Amino acid sequence: MFWKKGGLSARLLRLTVLFVMMAEVLIYVPSIAHFRVRYLKKQLETAELAVLALDATAVGMMDAGLQRRLLERAGAVGIAVHRQGTFKLMLGLQGHEKVDAYIDLRRVGQIESVIDALMTLFRGENRILAVTDTSHHDTVLSVETFLPEARLRRVMRDFSVWVLTLSIFISVSTAALVYLALHRLFVRPMARLTVSMTAFRDAPEDETRIIRPSDRQDEIGTTEQALAEMQRQVRSALLQRRRLAGVGTAVAKISHDLKGILTAAMLESDRLSDPTLPPVTGGLVRALERAVTLCTRTLRFARDEPSPVEFGVHVLHDIVRDAAADVPDLLAAGRTFRNEISAALPVRLDREMTVRALANVLRNAVEAGAHMVQVEEKRTDNDTLVIVRITDDGPGLLPKARRNLFQPFAGSARPEGTGLGLPIARELMVIQGGDVVLVQTGEAGTIFEVRLPPFHGRHS
Repeated sequence: MFWKKGGLSARLLRLTVLFVMMAEVLIYVPSIAHFRVRYLKKQLETAELAVLALDATAVGMMDAGLQRRLLERAGAVGIAVHRQGTFKLMLGLQGHEKVDAYIDLRRVGQIESVIDALMTLFRGENRILAVTDTSHHDTVLSVETFLPEARLRRVMRDFSVWVLTLSIFISVSTAALVYLALHRLFVRPMARLTVSMTAFRDAPEDETRIIRPSDRQDEIGTTEQALAEMQRQVRSALLQRRRLAGVGTAVAKISHDLKGILTAAMLESDRLSDPTLPPVTGGLVRALERAVTLCTRTLRFARDEPSPVEFGVHVLHDIVRDAAADVPDLLAAGRTFRNEISAALPVRLDREMTVRALANVLRNAVEAGAHMVQVEEKRTDNDTLVIVRITDDGPGLLPKARRNLFQPFAGSARPEGTGLGLPIARELMVIQGGDVVLVQTGEAGTIFEVRLPPFHGRHS
């Protein structure tokens, strides 16, 4: 899910393999040198056993075939023994004239051993090596064997292939374990932070986009908590900024409307001495009520902070029913309301917020002059998304209203309207992860869609 070419996961895997292979190379160099020394010592031991077996026999009296078999078993072309400074050739070579290099295992050092091992591996010559070491049976004796370097090179290369195969297996296994551990501890949490920041950037007002910090007590956990706090502060600031912008836009409208309302109230008050006092008083009261309502709704919109979203599983049919009940004019005589939502369709959302949002959309349809309002469901995305489709037979929205539909104080086409119903409805759905959109409008009516938050626990 979080893998991409050039991403943190890919870099981590490449670096892990690289470092493990480097470690294997550093281990291989002294290993091949140690293998070469052990191999030479083993050849000397075998040569010494051959010499001891024939210690009592004169070399000149030996059968040539027996000498050849002993030398083949020892992997040598000659064997010699030094006893207290006296050289005695036992088998094979009749002198040192064919020897190309001398190796005294009693004096070889670590660095020299590594250099000799690497030179043996990459040298193409078939030299004869004279290898000397102290006897394992008698420290007075020193054994010298004459070996062909080609055979030593072949054995060392076989060992190198084995080490390479083992190194590849160890590298892959170690890299996989290290990669999985680091991916679980660091890469996946970082990817989660990235996904949260990207999702929050796309919809900062949606409370569901705020990351939920884990229980980790390390730097990753601290980062998650800091990110969650920052996202909450940014979301709150954006909501407040939008409200203040809406209030600023509404100042001119409020000033104009209040002037008209209060002018009407003053005209009505001048007629208090008229015998028809009750009707006049009633008109004055209605004018003042309109002024109070306008001011109240504006101040509520400016100050209202949405409460935290409380998700729960509810039946959508009941939510639509409660929303319709909050709009008395919708159920009045002369109007038809149809709730076509399935009787047992479960949804996961904040019940109170959704009821308010649906009620605002339904109230908007009634105030626009609709006589029939129908609510039905539409499911998408493998049944995880549910859309509430609200259709009315009203006259449709005016172009001005369509342009400013979700702008506070700007979307109302009625003189007495505040233009807050649909903006508030949309805000209530957006902070849950849903939305309110206008599908179409015209003389035949208007269709709104209220998109509910995704619910992956629904079964058809």
